[in-house]
Amino acid sequence: MDTEKVYTTSLRLYKSRPVHHQAYRYLKEYNKDIFKTKDDFIAEAIVYFAKYLQQEEEVQQMKLLNTLLENQKEQFCKIVKEAVSMAQEEAFEKLGVLEKAVQGELSDGGTIAEDREKEEACMEKDLRFAEFYGAFEE
Repeated sequence: MDTEKVYTTSLRLYKSRPVHHQAYRYLKEYNKDIFKTKDDFIAEAIVYFAKYLQQEEEVQQMKLLNTLLENQKEQFCKIVKEAVSMAQEEAFEKLGVLEKAVQGELSDGGTIAEDREKEEACMEKDLRFAEFYGAFEE
């Protein structure tokens, strides 16, 4: 055999160790219809187990990430509520300034009432939006 085409290693299994005994038993009873040699069986087993361990590590990382995101959800909801509240306050302030300016220019109160109804409808939407995000905290 050409030594450049072959990896060599040795495997030592101890009779006193239960896992080694079990591994030896599997090596003796491997399925020869699937694997041509013990080398193929061992190589496949090592690759399969390494991929399994990598997958388990990724699952643990995803669980940790989900936990972190779950913990951040409360802070996110709080930030959204504060932002909506601040936007509503600004809108009410602007509404008051706008109403005063319009009252000074117009003598007809019907237009102001219509504008006010439109603004109140918009505020209602904002309040429903805030309630929607508030539902996540419970």
